[in-house]
Amino acid sequence: MLNKILYTLKLKKRPDVDRDKVLKAFPLRNQLITWEVDDKGEASLVIPQKDKFWVRITSKIFMLPDKRVVVLDSIGALVWQMCDGKHTITQIIKALQKKHQLTRKEAETSLFTFIKQLGKRNFIGFAIPTETKQNVATPQKPEPQKRFGFLSRG
Repeated sequence: MLNKILYTLKLKKRPDVDRDKVLKAFPLRNQLITWEVDDKGEASLVIPQKDKFWVRITSKIFMLPDKRVVVLDSIGALVWQMCDGKHTITQIIKALQKKHQLTRKEAETSLFTFIKQLGKRNFIGFAIPTETKQNVATPQKPEPQKRFGFLSRG
């Protein structure tokens, strides 16, 4: 019983994020990943291997490269370029709709699936605007202030 309690205390609880917060989130690329876009519109992401002792030893023994390259097609490259912390998920959905003549549902479903995979692989994280409630006694500023929290795979 005590072990179970200690185990649950160690687990990090994911923040409660509803659909509206996700749509207002700002995806951010992992700064350790370098990338370039070619003339076809495809993006090549260069992902460095983890710097752990056993990974370095295994890489040397089996002559594995110290980095990995992932190639994104033109749609993935558009999304990757827009994951700059300046565009929200909603803005990326609208860009996909416009460029590839997709319905809102098609663009949203495809984007959510893609960014979920990028997030699982730690290629991107998300800055989620959080609203702080104003004191009722100070009505001069009715709009809530925005702060950003960072959500990554937990």
